[in-house]
Amino acid sequence: MKRGRLLPSPLPLASFLLALSFIALLPLPCQAEFEWETVTLDDEVYVSVDSIKIFYAFESAVSSGSFITLKNAKIELRIRLGGPELYINRVKFVMSFSARSHKGKYWISRTDQAKLIGPVIRPNLIRTTQRFHTVIIDPGHGGVDGGSKGLYGNEKVYNLKLALKLKAELERLGIRVKMTRSTDAAFPTLQDRVAYANRIDGAIFVSIHFNWINSTRARGIETYALAPQGTATTNDGAKPGDDRSFSGNSRDAENIALATAVHSHCVRRTGAPDRGIKRDRFTVLCGINKPAILLEGGFISNPTEARLIASDAYLTKLAAATAEGIVAFRNALSR
Repeated sequence: MKRGRLLPSPLPLASFLLALSFIALLPLPCQAEFEWETVTLDDEVYVSVDSIKIFYAFESAVSSGSFITLKNAKIELRIRLGGPELYINRVKFVMSFSARSHKGKYWISRTDQAKLIGPVIRPNLIRTTQRFHTVIIDPGHGGVDGGSKGLYGNEKVYNLKLALKLKAELERLGIRVKMTRSTDAAFPTLQDRVAYANRIDGAIFVSIHFNWINSTRARGIETYALAPQGTATTNDGAKPGDDRSFSGNSRDAENIALATAVHSHCVRRTGAPDRGIKRDRFTVLCGINKPAILLEGGFISNPTEARLIASDAYLTKLAAATAEGIVAFRNALSR
């Protein structure tokens, strides 16, 4: 389902490795003093996996089959060689650039090191961090725009039901909530949603959607953060205009950290397949001036998931998981 872009099966989640708030705060070398081993390949700067091992205090690095795995007492980082998949504590990410082999060493793009690995492993060191007291919930579509048509109803209905449950759960936890729409009849444009959110200080932004594809087989949860400047989107590949910087890119580090916290909790609590934390340039992510993500809570084109999504119990579970992730993100930033 298109989410308004601006134009020019994974491992199970281990119960003891769940969220940002559980990641170890390990001593790191001073970045100003650390000398990264780099190489330029196809006009992109890469850093060696050896450098990543040293900088992030991993105790081991083992290559097996198509993966290289780095570990310390709290963190497991698995990198698919020759592909974009990366797992941090068994949570799936899709990198902006595939890991590469060059002259007998393995390399990760500098972009993925700085815009993904670093913020996820060390969210408390994100320089753009600002404390938030409000969550802006954006139930996608609405009014005359039904979104995707699922097996048991239109997407817009599920988006709003989940959003209202999330609102209630966050308020129960003492977190202030604002919504871009709170009724089925309302249909703010994408630009209206961005403008509304940008007027609210001390907030983060969570856009709620459910997925659809022309197949009944696809299932699982995926979460989107804004693609960093100069990178392709996960689903569309490289396009003209990828070098453009958007307002949302000023919060790249917080975006990926927020996506990680929410996504990991949602996958764990629901048991849904982990389709990964991905990148795109949806309008609501591009224009935003605060940390923002877009959650795809499952496929309404899949008979099994569509039945779950149509149930009150599943949406309650998904709302609780999303709220837990938001709290984990807030706690991780303050440690």
